[in-house]
Amino acid sequence: MKNRSVIIYLKALILLSPIPFGCVGRIFSPLFYILLLVLSIVALGQVEKQVHILHEKKIRYFFYAFLGFLAWQMIPLPLFLLKIFSPGTVHSLTQLKDQVPTFHPISMVPLETVVFAFKFLVFALFFWVMIRVKFEKKDIISILKILMLSSVLQVFLGFLKYLQGNRLFFLFFYEDSNVSLIKFLTGTLGNADHFAFYLEMILPLFLALFFLKLQFLEAGQSLREKFLSVLDENKGVMVYFAGPVFLGAGIILTGSRSGIITMIFSFLIFGQLSFYLKQRKSLRKKLKFFFIGITALVLFIGVQSTMDKFLSTRIENAGRFLRWPATMTMAQDFPIFGTGFGTYRYAYFLYDLDEGGKWSTHAHNDYLEAAAEGGIIGSVLFFLLIGMVIYSIVSMWGYRKHPEVKMIGIGIITSLFAAAFHSIFDFSLHIPSNVFVFVLILVLGIKLVTYKREFKE
Repeated sequence: MKNRSVIIYLKALILLSPIPFGCVGRIFSPLFYILLLVLSIVALGQVEKQVHILHEKKIRYFFYAFLGFLAWQMIPLPLFLLKIFSPGTVHSLTQLKDQVPTFHPISMVPLETVVFAFKFLVFALFFWVMIRVKFEKKDIISILKILMLSSVLQVFLGFLKYLQGNRLFFLFFYEDSNVSLIKFLTGTLGNADHFAFYLEMILPLFLALFFLKLQFLEAGQSLREKFLSVLDENKGVMVYFAGPVFLGAGIILTGSRSGIITMIFSFLIFGQLSFYLKQRKSLRKKLKFFFIGITALVLFIGVQSTMDKFLSTRIENAGRFLRWPATMTMAQDFPIFGTGFGTYRYAYFLYDLDEGGKWSTHAHNDYLEAAAEGGIIGSVLFFLLIGMVIYSIVSMWGYRKHPEVKMIGIGIITSLFAAAFHSIFDFSLHIPSNVFVFVLILVLGIKLVTYKREFKE
């Protein structure tokens, strides 16, 4: 098939993306976007047809509106207009420079907003192209398996790094070469929270394939009978059982507080969605106890390894507790149009009064950071765009009856929840490999719910 090359390229990028590109590096991050752009351009030649999805017009409207907003942030304005539209920008420039230029955009640092716009357009093109390239069901499953293989490999490399006593094992390109070993797993992403985020998005997909192997949503045998029957016929089902356990252990050993909390909520949501797709109340009760047991086990194992981290974090030294109020103050000073997308680390400089002059690159909360950079208009447009895509996937999934679509859909919805929830506490969606997996899950969600079916509003 003519789409084979695109799928092979995509699978290679899935495996490679966290290995050097998961790091925030001066060389590897731009290289990742170039490779992703090349893949999208190659795939353009294999686009077959228009994909009809629910809420398509609204998604297109929010996309163009957000692009227009980015352009508005980058247009040089006369000083008198800048004072009207963004007095915060004028005030900040007055404090940072001897003289405010006659013309200046709303964005505090226009070049950073240009870079943000480029990255956004690369991912938008990737999303638009990939949902229009023809995927068979086996292609969707195989891509999910490659994601799982990548996550297992990452946990394995994390253990190797830990056993070698070198945090930078397989991370020779990491910028900070003086970072000593820490007692939490980081994979090749260099940061335990970002690593946990990566695993959290893939764990529900692993669970979905495991229950799919058990023919969980199909009527007939009990869950125990299905498990024993499938185990007799296919010993490989144990791989799908061991995989989530392995990833769950990896998340716990990252020591990421937000990661472990997100994993617990993901288990509960995955279980809750699964319960109510079954018809028999007796089975629902058994499954509830099963997922409550898993959650209790996670809490018991994870509490000891993370309690020290919770207790040892003094409030006055915790960056988030200082940065969140300061970021909210910054958002209040730039309420309508923000400081410019991509400019947080520069615009925050004047608000960094309590962290000893440290260079703060992110707010450790993607929602607050977007509110500061985009103001009310930009942040609302951005989250409406992403939220409408997710809402479209969930809406179309609700119409599908096929057990495979239903089960994998639960995994995809739970993965998207994990990304959205963890983003309250971190900035992992600014890491190239993580945002790549997030957008890829959106693509797979669209491909899954529209497989052999079109939706027209």
